[in-house]
Amino acid sequence: MDSQSPSPPYRIARVPLARAEEALGALLASGPAAAARFARQAVTAGIRLDCMWSVLSPEGAYRMTVLGVPSVGRTVMILASRARNEADVEPVGRAISEALDSLAQESDLAQSLLEPERTLDIAACVRGGLHQIAVLDYLERTLPRTGALERPTCPAGWSIEPVAEASVLEAHDSAAIPTELHKELERLLEESYVDTLDCPGLAGMRATSDVLDGHFALGPRRRLWFFARHEGRALGICMLNGPTERDGVSAGDGAELVYLGLSPQARGNGIARTLLMHGMHACSAARFRTISLAVDSRNSPARKLYAALGFTRVSSRAALVRRLR
Repeated sequence: MDSQSPSPPYRIARVPLARAEEALGALLASGPAAAARFARQAVTAGIRLDCMWSVLSPEGAYRMTVLGVPSVGRTVMILASRARNEADVEPVGRAISEALDSLAQESDLAQSLLEPERTLDIAACVRGGLHQIAVLDYLERTLPRTGALERPTCPAGWSIEPVAEASVLEAHDSAAIPTELHKELERLLEESYVDTLDCPGLAGMRATSDVLDGHFALGPRRRLWFFARHEGRALGICMLNGPTERDGVSAGDGAELVYLGLSPQARGNGIARTLLMHGMHACSAARFRTISLAVDSRNSPARKLYAALGFTRVSSRAALVRRLR
């Protein structure tokens, strides 16, 4: 694969499926074998290959590629060729911009996650219209191989209970959620976004119904979701997901905390700790080996809670987004 940066005049074009592997080679900076392997894996994972745009040389060769990965929740993840030098920032950024302009018909929010030290790639995303909203710290803790963590005691007036039966939570899409429960989930999620310290720049960027759809986008899986109720009203939620068979790992490998949120009136009284500990107990009882999560590096209260419960940082990513509508 020719690694030279494109020199003017270059052009941006959407990649026809017939040339998908060639464009993937530019994305991966690899040879035909690796590109073909990626294409096969993409098909298995349900990733479309008709959402690619490439930077073409005057001779028509693909130099760099942007791949958009749309999801059910009206978001699109952007994967782009690495910028090898400052000259690459402009063309990669233009390709990102053109890709997102086209994808705005089917997606409301674009996002990209990059290592903070990849400053040229972050600059290309900014050139493409994304802006950085946070640095996310990825945390993890192991769970006991035998037995289960202790189930916490709820404060007076509080109860922790499953959001729904397993047959509902483990369905392949959010249509399985009964209407009244769907309304309760939407209401609680929207309340939990008020004055949130975790990626506050995301608040209001998507319809809450799309957020729920997004949680089901990866298909059937073990979902351990719990409400924290005070005198019967749900004021907190803990959402832990196991892997799917499509992830290529067994159900015992690990769970991910995809969301932990409280209504404003429930904050500051320790119920978040109780709620999370209940979820951790459920994960250990289900024989998950680890729990992982991502947290805004500026969210000091959440980071303090996670550290107290044994989570440690394993990596970080810069989170960049662009609202498409």
